Amino acid sequence: MKYLNLGCGYHYSSQNEWANLDFTSTGEGVIAHNLLSGIPFSDNCFDLVYHSHVLEHFAKEDGRRMLAECFRVLKPGGILRIAVPDLEIIARNYLYYLEQGVQHPDDQLLQANYEWMLLEMYDQTVRNTSGGDMAKYLFRPEIMNEEFVYSRIGEEGKNIRRTWLSSHTNEDTNNLLPLKKNTFYHQIRKVKEALKQVINHSSKPVDRFSAIGKFRLGGEVHQWMYDRYSLSLLLNQMGGTAITKRDAFTSYCNGWESFGLDSTDGVVRKPDSLFMEALKK
Repeated sequence: MKYLNLGCGYHYSSQNEWANLDFTSTGEGVIAHNLLSGIPFSDNCFDLVYHSHVLEHFAKEDGRRMLAECFRVLKPGGILRIAVPDLEIIARNYLYYLEQGVQHPDDQLLQANYEWMLLEMYDQTVRNTSGGDMAKYLFRPEIMNEEFVYSRIGEEGKNIRRTWLSSHTNEDTNNLLPLKKNTFYHQIRKVKEALKQVINHSSKPVDRFSAIGKFRLGGEVHQWMYDRYSLSLLLNQMGGTAITKRDAFTSYCNGWESFGLDSTDGVVRKPDSLFMEALKK
């Protein structure tokens, strides 16, 4: 069996049957490749193609081309498994806390949950610096609705906050050096530098505009969002069949959970996800 993990970041299986790609190599055996240039493998060569929280970073038409590439490299009957932020659940939560907040205007916990859901809906689309307002929220000394936030962002978000808090005893970024082996080190340092740039108003406007443009084309922002309906339609248009909504633990791929990509020890890695699968006709 041959499996492909696209945009794997630091989270991938090192088992021999897996090929792992990311924009830059994030570990031994991870192939550096820009997916806007297609997938660098021949037709009909993989039994499964997987990507998690990657598709939303492509513009709508680029996303269609990337999915077409996924089906191209899949064998007939092969599995395409996708995880993306679930727009439907984000919208439902946003509307729920909006309505509850209006009915209970003095409830600060409801206000906090509303604020977080508004960030989930917009921040990763409109931000102009790494981490955006979500990072500022996560890096507060105290988070009133911490349990709710963690229920949305999972263990990865929790670890990012822990790493930030452990490194934030001094404003000197040299204090981050002991954390270099931590997989979240580079994310934290990147966000910390971005926050400093926001505070610094001395740069010329042209430099600021150039920095924003460079950031927004750098791959972090969300350029499109999906729900179970729109993604099902898209997968069907791209040549998929037997399209179904999954959870982190179930798949057409036998033993999927053992790879530890969507869950570890029964804990979902990205609980805000929509999981969808399709077979290649």
